[in-house]
Amino acid sequence: MKHAKLVLLTGLLCTALFAGYLASQAKDNKAEVALQAAIKTETVDGNLNSAIEQYKKIVALPGAGRATVATALLRMGQCHEKLGNAEARTAYERVVRDFADQAEIVAQARVRLAVLGGPGGAGGLVTRRVLADASGVGEVLTADGKYIRDIDRNTGDLVQFEVAGGQMSRITNRGPAHEAGDVYEYQAFSRDGKQIAYCSYTKDWVPQLRIRNLDGSGLRTLYSEKGVANIMPVDWSPDAGSILASRELNKVSELTLISTADGSVRVLRSIASAWSMLKSASFSPDGRFVAFSFVREGSPPHGDVFLMTADGRNEVVVAGHPAEDRLLGWTPDGRSLLFLSDRSGTWDIWSVHITGGKQQGEPELLKKDFGWDSYVLGLTPNGSLYYKTDTSLGRLYNGEVDLETGKVLVPPALVTTRYTGPPFMSTWSPDGRNLAYISRMGTIGPGNNILTIRSAATGEERFLSPRLRGVAMPSWAPDGRSVIAVGITESGSGIFRIDAETSEIARLADLGLAPHLCPDGKTLVFLGEGGIRKRNLDTGDESEVIKAGMFYDLSPDGREVVFQVDGAVKTVSLNGGEPRELFHGLAKSYALKWTRNGRYIIAQARGTASSEIWRVPAQGGTPLKLDISVPKMDDFSFALHPDNRRFAFTVNEGSKSELWVMENFLPPLKVAK
Repeated sequence: MKHAKLVLLTGLLCTALFAGYLASQAKDNKAEVALQAAIKTETVDGNLNSAIEQYKKIVALPGAGRATVATALLRMGQCHEKLGNAEARTAYERVVRDFADQAEIVAQARVRLAVLGGPGGAGGLVTRRVLADASGVGEVLTADGKYIRDIDRNTGDLVQFEVAGGQMSRITNRGPAHEAGDVYEYQAFSRDGKQIAYCSYTKDWVPQLRIRNLDGSGLRTLYSEKGVANIMPVDWSPDAGSILASRELNKVSELTLISTADGSVRVLRSIASAWSMLKSASFSPDGRFVAFSFVREGSPPHGDVFLMTADGRNEVVVAGHPAEDRLLGWTPDGRSLLFLSDRSGTWDIWSVHITGGKQQGEPELLKKDFGWDSYVLGLTPNGSLYYKTDTSLGRLYNGEVDLETGKVLVPPALVTTRYTGPPFMSTWSPDGRNLAYISRMGTIGPGNNILTIRSAATGEERFLSPRLRGVAMPSWAPDGRSVIAVGITESGSGIFRIDAETSEIARLADLGLAPHLCPDGKTLVFLGEGGIRKRNLDTGDESEVIKAGMFYDLSPDGREVVFQVDGAVKTVSLNGGEPRELFHGLAKSYALKWTRNGRYIIAQARGTASSEIWRVPAQGGTPLKLDISVPKMDDFSFALHPDNRRFAFTVNEGSKSELWVMENFLPPLKVAK
């Protein structure tokens, strides 16, 4: 009997233990299911705040397995870290303290704690790609680090990317109907993120500074003045009482304060450089100081960062050096300035401490080899730096065509170039030995817009280095020894002759686009105000040839120009007279180039899916469509060799934009709660 009772008690005990085991397993399975759901919320949905709440419930779930809880804590810490929350450290420390038996998870937590241990220094800086395709993401990070914003140029809607959740959203423009002149250039958001200032244009194309609320309400024109060529808002004062803006008035560049109450203007400083050389300006977080930088002429050019009080007084140079420095902005705590500099031989990010409007100590290198073209969007309060990169996509091709029949003799083949991305504005030398084009076409600055000379015989590329900030619209001088091009210097733009061997430059004119030099060597033809103009380089006398649009070419003998107006392509003598129409109606717009022998004009259709190209007799006759139709051919790239057989062109596939962040770039900002 006793034995039977013992067996019965043992059986009941085992049943109870087994039931408890099953209950425990059920709870752990429930926690594991919840964990997978939270991971989905984090990684697939991108909703970090919701994921954190889910992880908290898992951690608090009775009976959840230790591995499950440790994983939830680790992932919760990672979510907090991405959001810039101090709670990240607490979660990691709990993993290390309470879950020593979960060795792999503890090791990951220790790595994250090491990263959080200090500012961007040895082992602390983490560079992470946020988006592989950031083509729809704006270029302004809000002061609170929550959004990256832009305005849709077509609708006026505010488009914003949520940094934490990774979601795109819109704030519909509910203000006045979108107007054609509202191009929304040079956007600057108020510190509280509720208003935006931007540059627009009147019906007469006079620049105007406008401000509005995010939804388009409260729209008003703050400032507009005749004689102003450019106006660019760069920052708001912390109290939103004024806007820091650069303007070009009567050919003088100025840094100004514009009152948001009445639009009155106070000039803080005149800038002894072209308007485009004022690269950046920013109020300090407390509004007491203004930092700015611009590039000045020199050999080589140099740029400095300046600091002054908000009333334009007590100006000093910060981190002065013969190199080129460009302001990036203030750190969120207002204790340091960040700037980009090539003082080490590469473009690096540096910081310098500021106290009471003065530099304290020597600059500190924060990020080596950051690069000139990476565009800084801003800093978050926790010290993460967001930036975008853009990579041009496209290539150079060549082939052969029978110009009389229009048939392709040698199909286009890819040509290898030194730099990635499409070369632009290709043009053959008069003797056909060299092809000139612009490599790395991009923003005005060092390392971009490189005038390149390519040998037709060997394919070797030579990169000219004229003392210019940028080069565009090249054409060969008739003797083939130099290139005529639009150039940009620190003091402004102009038309220059660039020696094809030495890169030496000579200014030919102060203003103008698409320049060509006549065979006489002294008559310069270019696009100026109102149309095509010519200038006698000996006397400086200028006169109008014809009122026309942007696209024209000069005949090889220098006697005529071909141009388009109202959809018709015409020629006219440089000496004036009645224009002669060649054709119309084949396309809305054309890129026009004369053949070297003067017999034909090559008309490349612009703005079409596959560029259509016609050979048009210069003396009149039926256009012949060439058997060349290439998707994404650049509108201005088709260049026919002087032998009227070989050709080159560029395929422009746009660019690849990526969004990146450097986490722990600065120590987290301690904000009083």
